[in-house]
Amino acid sequence: MRSFLIGVAAVGLVASYTIEPVDAQMFSRGNGLINEAAHALDRGKWDKGVSLARQALKSGELTPLNVPAALNNLCIGLTGQGYYNEALDTCNRAIDKKPREWSFYNNLANVHFYQAQYDRALAGYYKALTFSPGDDVLITNISLTLRKRKKAAEETGRQSGQERES
Repeated sequence: MRSFLIGVAAVGLVASYTIEPVDAQMFSRGNGLINEAAHALDRGKWDKGVSLARQALKSGELTPLNVPAALNNLCIGLTGQGYYNEALDTCNRAIDKKPREWSFYNNLANVHFYQAQYDRALAGYYKALTFSPGDDVLITNISLTLRKRKKAAEETGRQSGQERES
């Protein structure tokens, strides 16, 4: 499984945080463009994966089963590219089409994580847990998000204290 890395500068040190997206979706008998997009995305080739996912969605050849997966793959790619607002819209479109798919909520929560919206990220991960109880990816992402939120709150507290002293 591939991971996104986030670098965070803290007291002169750089820490890496790994949020785990769910692998892009492939189908044994699906649209070839979806499978090619998934293959590219699972290797971190965001531009190629996004381009292929967009082509799949425009092809007119997708079945109702394949559309949510193509949207989810596009969400993953847009997140990897850093286009968070478009990724949020795309993730939500995938969820609208298949509202009980835990991986869609995980990937939506990942976007919120990268936007430093930790409470929203946690809400998404917890929602995903309702459809996939005990999932290791979700437990890891929740734990990481709780640590990151705590660290951000501590940093904000330090900055507020420094401002009051000045």
